[in-house]
Amino acid sequence: MDARSIDVIAPEAVPGIRIMPVLHERIDLAPVVRRLCEALRPAAVAVELPTTLADAAAKAVARLPKISVVVSEEPGEDALVWVVTPGDPLVEGMRWATENEREVLLVDPDIRYRHRRHDVLPDPHSLHELGAEKYLDLIRRLAAEAPYDDRDTLRERGMAFHLKTALEHLDGPILCLVGAAHAGRVAEFLAGPTAPPLARQRRSRVNLRHLHPESLTAVLPDPPLAHAVFELLRASELPPEPDFAATIAPRLDLHHGVLTVVTGGRIEDRPERERAVAAYSAHRGSRETGAGSKTPDRAALTRVVWQVGAASYTEQTQTSIARWQRRLFFDFVRRYARIQGQLTPGLYEWVVGARGVGDDNLAWEIFDVARCYPWQEESAEITTARIDGELLDLGTRSVRFRRRFMRVKQRPVAVPVRRRPTPDEPGEWLQAFSGDSICSYPPEDVVVEDWGRHLQQKAVSILSAESSHSEPFTTSMLDGIDLRETLLRHHDGRIWVRERGREAGSVGSVVIIFDDDHSGAEFPYLMSWLGEHEQESDMALYATDPLQQVVGPGIMRATYGGFMLTYPPGRLYDVWRDPDYGMARSKSEVLLMAAVDYSTDKLVVHVGAHPPPPRLREYAAARVRRIVHVPLGSLSPVSLRKMRVVHILAGRDKREIAKDYVW
Repeated sequence: MDARSIDVIAPEAVPGIRIMPVLHERIDLAPVVRRLCEALRPAAVAVELPTTLADAAAKAVARLPKISVVVSEEPGEDALVWVVTPGDPLVEGMRWATENEREVLLVDPDIRYRHRRHDVLPDPHSLHELGAEKYLDLIRRLAAEAPYDDRDTLRERGMAFHLKTALEHLDGPILCLVGAAHAGRVAEFLAGPTAPPLARQRRSRVNLRHLHPESLTAVLPDPPLAHAVFELLRASELPPEPDFAATIAPRLDLHHGVLTVVTGGRIEDRPERERAVAAYSAHRGSRETGAGSKTPDRAALTRVVWQVGAASYTEQTQTSIARWQRRLFFDFVRRYARIQGQLTPGLYEWVVGARGVGDDNLAWEIFDVARCYPWQEESAEITTARIDGELLDLGTRSVRFRRRFMRVKQRPVAVPVRRRPTPDEPGEWLQAFSGDSICSYPPEDVVVEDWGRHLQQKAVSILSAESSHSEPFTTSMLDGIDLRETLLRHHDGRIWVRERGREAGSVGSVVIIFDDDHSGAEFPYLMSWLGEHEQESDMALYATDPLQQVVGPGIMRATYGGFMLTYPPGRLYDVWRDPDYGMARSKSEVLLMAAVDYSTDKLVVHVGAHPPPPRLREYAAARVRRIVHVPLGSLSPVSLRKMRVVHILAGRDKREIAKDYVW
């Protein structure tokens, strides 16, 4: 970093004091602070933190890379909470000073706020394109135009006083890191006379707590993985890039007889995987700077999180990710970030986008990757604190708080993702298989039944549309004006009317074929079961073996290859043992033949990638039935993926706990 860059990034307010504007808690600015410190080599680094937190702040910085939280409570005030993270530019300045045996100064007078500032400033990711000099000059000018009150003025005069006082006993320059909104006015007050501020000199209670790893996503504006990347990049030597396979969440299969318990891997293996994810992200989620070093790149990190999360999803669920899902994910998170004034998406956008293009399982895997921070353990040498919602659990009491520093992006503290339960001892899940009965999971039944009724209506509308026609208006309006044809033929100057087709009849059975399973080995589980009440249909299905996917105590998971629904319930014989279907050449043909035989109405809906063969249409015609084919590709791929999953419970008593294990 040359002298000109230093003058632009941190201009000299008065001889010996340079001021750099920053955005609190934003990781993009931490590497800039580090490069500036290396180039300037100041005798002291001053930061915009209350003077009353000096001891706790020093201890918190010394604990890094373990993340701490400094909490102070005063009667009648909101709790003051400061999270000490590696990627905070203020923390990086303090850390550099400590490592290089320079003095650390906390210069912000402890004056109670009337309100919290929320200045809308450009996304700090833009400094990669603009350059640090132009970006910092931009936010300095924009923040200076924001409204401020007398409390801001008191704080800024107090900071100027503390800086001047410190300069008197130092032999070198001071680098002062302050919020962009204060940088210009602090520089102005340094040029004039200063006086000691009327501020609190000490706080009655200041606590230092270790932050629980599950609380990292609740308090950090940037993903924990981004902080892990910065922590690795700031080291003198970057660890070697691990194999991609080491970053994937392992699928642990525990076998017990014919049952296989599926979990997300052993708890003791998680730290090793987190280290691999952090190292891989440091290589793939960073970019080169002009100074020859590397800095975290949140745009590149988005690609890494998707790559690792999607691979983990495939490993855990045995379901592949399609190209359209990847394309739609990146398009969605980019647009979602832009409408909020951000250039790059973050953890919240990633999770919402993954859930939109996939399901809760994909959202969980994305979340699990983004929260990786290898150094944060559940317990430490000091008391651990949890943050749940807006409550801070200090172990002995809970306090409601507002964060000390407002963020550019205001987010709900709770990330909208379902946490996947894992057993302390996976073998415990096997003890629930004590009975000899099985049943379905009612919420899934409701979804399947609703989808079946939707397909019935869709088939009827298709046939009605085929028999309808439009014609120019002459003497009769028929069934109404056809706006589409009228607009298309606007140049004719005539109005077109439409006659709806005659209703083709009702639908009695529905067949959905996701995979024909020509090999016969991929979906070995064959089953027929009756509806439990009048609102349910009878069902026949073929699926993957649920015994190989035990996901909870007495709870099994399988993937449909295809299934058939027929109404009304209570009539279905086991179609897989019925000799009448011995002529069928595949499992999908068995379902379609059974749907024709058990249909009490004329129409049978067939959903599949390919239309049924002519001989099955003849089979239906001989029984005065008509097969209506609906292409699988015409349906929502997101809905199709959700419909393919079925959970089978070992007894009705498991229905009460199934909601915690169904994924």
